[in-house]
Amino acid sequence: MSDKDIRPDGFSDAMSVLSSGDLRQITTLTEELPEMDPPLALLTGRGRHLDDATLLYLLTVLFIGREMGSAALSHNLFVRFGSLAAVLSATDRELQSITDMGMHMLPMIRVLQEAALRYNRARLPPEDVLDNEQKLLDYLTARLARENIEQFRILFLDEKNSLIADEAQARGTVNHTPVYPREVARRAVEIGAAALVLVHNHPSGDPTPSEADLQMTMQVQAALEVVGVKIADHFIIGNGRHTSFRRSKLL
Repeated sequence: MSDKDIRPDGFSDAMSVLSSGDLRQITTLTEELPEMDPPLALLTGRGRHLDDATLLYLLTVLFIGREMGSAALSHNLFVRFGSLAAVLSATDRELQSITDMGMHMLPMIRVLQEAALRYNRARLPPEDVLDNEQKLLDYLTARLARENIEQFRILFLDEKNSLIADEAQARGTVNHTPVYPREVARRAVEIGAAALVLVHNHPSGDPTPSEADLQMTMQVQAALEVVGVKIADHFIIGNGRHTSFRRSKLL
């Protein structure tokens, strides 16, 4: 794609002359914006009206730098993963299994994924991350909801519940993550934390705590009590749902 093909908005002219069939396949705008093409919707702050299939198409065009093959590739990605978020959280092996998926797209997808995670983290309240539970859950969901194996993370908080660090402690299997209470306590002391938020995901999508989850939480709590650190909450992240141990009176 040469410079002469680039529109002033940064997208290529070819994106605005797709056939009606292509447009019906890759985009669904709301009734309020029936005449607005996808690039213009993005550049005028109306990107929320574009569906995931459309955004995947636009990303594919920008990533590979040409129109040819973009519709087919973005369609294959959407059919395989079902959403833009699922594409961003897919493993390299999963992405490489897609027909015509060039290796050069992988680092671009990883950059976009990391940018999205940092954006959600930046939205956390700077003084007290527990002050806005929805923003905290948005961040934790972005981190963990689409992981296909269990991951155990810890948010280390100071005495004002400000975030000191967010660290992955362990990765396990599809239904189990090994957690070592004394190591959690040691790290809390090392980093100077006053409280912790424990969080892990359930790849099954069901955030109901298992007996192992309950036992692990009690063991970590006991280890932390020895060093004077408390558990502020333990969240289990599922598919569109979550469980708060604090709200469920499990802490």
